[in-house]
Amino acid sequence: MSSPLRSSDPTRSTTRSDTSRHSRYGSRNGTTNGYHRSYRESTADSPSRQLWDDFNRMMLDGNKAFTQELDTKSSEQEKLHRQALEEALQRHEKVRQSAERAREQLQIEIELENRRREEEEKRRLEEARRKLAEEETAKQRRELEEAKRREEERKQQEALKREKEEQSRRAEAQKQREEQEKTERKAAQEKEEADRKAREEAAAKAKQQEAQQSKPPPQQAVQPAQPAQPAPSQINQSAGSSAPATQQITSKEAAQGLVSTNEQREAVHQKYLALHKHLKKVRAYVEDECKKRGIKNQLSDMRREVNKIMGQINKHDKRANLAKSKEVRAILDRAATMSDISVDPSEFILRFAKSAISQLIQEAGMETETADGVGVLLVTIFSVPNYRWNGQSLIDVLWAKYHVVCPPLFGITGNQKTVAGRKRLGWWVDGDGDTANAFISDELHYQRMRGLGAGFSALTLRDFSRSANPNPAPNRLWWESLARILNLPPGHPQLTHYVLVKALLADHIPRILQIFASAGKAVIRKATGEFPQKGPRRENGMPFSEVTALDSLPATLASKQGLSL
Repeated sequence: MSSPLRSSDPTRSTTRSDTSRHSRYGSRNGTTNGYHRSYRESTADSPSRQLWDDFNRMMLDGNKAFTQELDTKSSEQEKLHRQALEEALQRHEKVRQSAERAREQLQIEIELENRRREEEEKRRLEEARRKLAEEETAKQRRELEEAKRREEERKQQEALKREKEEQSRRAEAQKQREEQEKTERKAAQEKEEADRKAREEAAAKAKQQEAQQSKPPPQQAVQPAQPAQPAPSQINQSAGSSAPATQQITSKEAAQGLVSTNEQREAVHQKYLALHKHLKKVRAYVEDECKKRGIKNQLSDMRREVNKIMGQINKHDKRANLAKSKEVRAILDRAATMSDISVDPSEFILRFAKSAISQLIQEAGMETETADGVGVLLVTIFSVPNYRWNGQSLIDVLWAKYHVVCPPLFGITGNQKTVAGRKRLGWWVDGDGDTANAFISDELHYQRMRGLGAGFSALTLRDFSRSANPNPAPNRLWWESLARILNLPPGHPQLTHYVLVKALLADHIPRILQIFASAGKAVIRKATGEFPQKGPRRENGMPFSEVTALDSLPATLASKQGLSL
């Protein structure tokens, strides 16, 4: 078997037949050949020679054929070896190319994986940056909201401080005016008493002279007894003595319903205003007496506790409100046991009522749903038998305050475009019991009316059918108040009345229907249909929101509660 490297050499192209011929017959070309040549020549004509030559040719031909066969086989074998080598080289090339492709594919996959990891890392970084930015934005927003809230609280505190200072100034001025008026009245009374005595003496002398002249039986001049003026220390020796004053508003007067005249309503209103003013004196007296006996701090602590409890009323958690009611009762019971001074719980009920009114104005004016918890707490306290005087509820303390801050609920009307009308509609700031000339803005006034109206419904729409205590705020009061507003003649309702009607109805429709049934539906229809057409429907050229709300209330009830009026 020959090598392909050897076969490629041109110097080795000599065939095996040539080699064989040289090796076998090369000696015949020499001297030996000459001998044979001479011999052939000598024997050319012999038959044996002819046979020999034939034999030699036969041998030469056979050797040549054998050599040619060997060369052919060797050439074929070489060709097969070359083909095998070529196929091996091709297979190796395919393997190399496949390996190269596999390497390239692996490289591509590695690059893709690295790129995917880079993209994932980039995405995570972007997500982290986004979350960090959102958190920072949320933090800044919270800080801004907190700063805004603190600023609003600061402004409110400053406003309250200014209001308190103004109230204190007005109260001091009022006190000075009252003292001056009291001094002037006392001087006038003393002068009048002296003049009266002088006139009596002169008349007595004249009559005596006339009697002496006519000699009739002597007659005594009878003069009407003058009422004794009570000393300041005699005004209500305890806060409990305020209860008789509350009874001056008789049940007959309080029950004057829809048939009462404006004059009758005004008279009742003035009595409640007088009661409210009288309660100021009661409070001042109790505070002075507590201060003298060294228990002023206890009184202040109780007042702060009541204010704190009223600020914690929850519009959703009735159980928590029940706990707050127990806390208020505990404070009232503690006040009743104070032995240093005769302090009746009515003083703290006065504080309690004032704090509740403030709560309704400040919170229920913004969100009327909060009024319900305050109303429940108020009627619960005023219904407790231990906090009654001679069996009568002290809730007139609360109604007196209501008459001051929200007169329209009691049939008191006025034109809100005039100063006097605004005063009669509660458009002024109540200076610690005295009405002042400091009028408030329209929006603040409507907010106050909204809270007070919702609070009035929360007070007077309670169900006491399962309570052992009598209802201190019967349902008829709500009906009378709403009816007095709805029955105003055309042209008389003011925007204030729309605010009150909306507040009296909005959150209390189910309770109104439960208490008044079909009559409740009728009054709601009147309030939402006929009443909004009686007065102005716009404010400053724009539709008034409360009128719009009254107009849309039936549709709202139908869509949300399935109630058809």
